[in-house]
Amino acid sequence: MTDVHVNEYNENVTAMLELVWGRGFMAPGGEGNVHRIVEGIDLTDRTVLEIGSGTGGGALVLAGQYGARVIGLEIEAPLVDRARKYASEAGLDDRVEFRLVKPGPLMIDDGGIDIVYSSGVIIHIEDKPALFSDVLRVLKPRGIFTAYDWLKGPGPLSPAMYEWIRLEELTFYLDTLESYEKALAECGFLEVATRDASDWYAAEAKREYERMNEPLYDQITDLVGAQSRDHFLKDWSAMVRVLQSGELRSGYFRGTKPG
Repeated sequence: MTDVHVNEYNENVTAMLELVWGRGFMAPGGEGNVHRIVEGIDLTDRTVLEIGSGTGGGALVLAGQYGARVIGLEIEAPLVDRARKYASEAGLDDRVEFRLVKPGPLMIDDGGIDIVYSSGVIIHIEDKPALFSDVLRVLKPRGIFTAYDWLKGPGPLSPAMYEWIRLEELTFYLDTLESYEKALAECGFLEVATRDASDWYAAEAKREYERMNEPLYDQITDLVGAQSRDHFLKDWSAMVRVLQSGELRSGYFRGTKPG
């Protein structure tokens, strides 16, 4: 995992994301989006490497519902601790392993992974072609890289986008879905496919914002306090605005290693 910044997801951010997206989830769509990312892939007894496993929700779905063996890589120790707790509670310790890693190349042997999976994480990585090449290295022949990520439109970032990024208080390296597709092909992936999900999440985020105001308002206040509540509401409102304008986008991408 390259060029990412450690310990940006504090307790309040993690609690808020899990409240909106579900226990163990730190990316849009929660469990439902896991199913979309791996749609059509047989994961039974396959080894899956998750880049940015967060608090473990995705890995637990892949292991518990699809029968995969999952290695989750994460750079923030509190997230790894919570993911391990959730795995133990779910009785999936024997199928899921969460590793605390340092930013940099994937510490995985060449050619040993069947599927590399990621959701909402690659936005934090500046050198995406380097990451994609590293993913290709760790995959077995005919192994699959499948992921979902935050994206931007083709133009320069607007003041509204910069305001949303400021409110997020996270390190982002936004790029276009077309750039992802080009980089995957240039790294050597075959059968590269992309699918824009911007309309889906624009509508979903609006519903989330409405839920945050009512009926979740009091629950958010109890969870993170009034000051953080007001910040998150402002942040989500700014996100809805740039999603609806088409400046903030999201999408799926997939590629296969030659073999």
